[in-house]
Amino acid sequence: MATFLQKIKLLRGLSTGERAYAGPILVTVGVTRRCNLQCLGCRYHSPLIHIPPPEDPGILDILPDLFEKLCQELTSMGTGKLVLTGEGEPLLHPDLFDFISTAKGAGFHVTLFTNGTLLDEVKTQALIDSRLDALIVSLWTSSPEEYEQNYPGTNPDHFRRVVEGLNLLSAFKANRKTPLPSVILYHPINRYNYEKIASIAELGHATGCSGLHFVPFITHSGELAQHALSPVEEKRLCHSLIQMKQRLDSVHMNHNIDEIVLRYRIGEAVWEILPCYTGWFHARIKVEGTVFPCAQYHLSLGSLEKTSFREIWNSPAYRTFRRQTLTRRGLASVAKNCDCGFCCFVSDNNRIHQIFRHLSPFLLRGKA
Repeated sequence: MATFLQKIKLLRGLSTGERAYAGPILVTVGVTRRCNLQCLGCRYHSPLIHIPPPEDPGILDILPDLFEKLCQELTSMGTGKLVLTGEGEPLLHPDLFDFISTAKGAGFHVTLFTNGTLLDEVKTQALIDSRLDALIVSLWTSSPEEYEQNYPGTNPDHFRRVVEGLNLLSAFKANRKTPLPSVILYHPINRYNYEKIASIAELGHATGCSGLHFVPFITHSGELAQHALSPVEEKRLCHSLIQMKQRLDSVHMNHNIDEIVLRYRIGEAVWEILPCYTGWFHARIKVEGTVFPCAQYHLSLGSLEKTSFREIWNSPAYRTFRRQTLTRRGLASVAKNCDCGFCCFVSDNNRIHQIFRHLSPFLLRGKA
């Protein structure tokens, strides 16, 4: 969704190797750490992995004042899209619908990420009333029988709640004669569900979803490797996905099959293949206001409690990150602080690289 001017400014910044002349195109905002599920691959709530505690474990929700201030700053910097997510379930935040209203009032395209278990009649009506642009519903399984494998220790009845919520939202949208929010079914693929991707596609179509977004299973530096696909299974999956394209196109369901096949073909060692341009177009804000270039980089680049986002965006820390991630040697130097396997920005990075790679040998000479 970048404008032509934003693209020109992005390339201008890349030519310096570190300074951004445009604000981030996309900002992901964490609104809560509270959650009602334990998804198998969640780095925050999975019972199978151990992660360091958050910077301030006492802060569970983003404060309204912080969110409003951030929206004001991002508007002035030309940011066009906000994704509301978090280290938990956003629908548990008591002020979520006020946040959506604030962001829409500021002119943002707003996407909400949810696990779908709380989509009751009141909330689905409120989502439509809020003028939310897109709702991404994460669902790891296409049947109650698979639920326990993908949500260990969680009540399998949640699957029924998600399906009922999707049907409710579809019915309310039809009654209101509105296409918004568009609903995308988000499906991480692991060894327990990769042979049933046709079932999740059928479920998405049956519940009125407008799109289907597949993502590779992230092992979190190998901690969950036993649940990931083998190389042979990855090839089999990619073959099935390519065969599925025609079916999804025929029912006018959007999908990201080309993107996920690219992610599998590049593989987990993405930093050996592509530079990372994420620091030029994206930022992730956690509930307490710490700023990161993405979800998988573990060192904060600044805090909104101490300074403005505009200052952080071109701070020495952000500039250093951008400079390092433009080269393979620089990427190797940050690898210990980044879990880049199957990077979710591969397609964006690849598109930028197809243009910038012809210029970078001349522009970045001596800067690595």
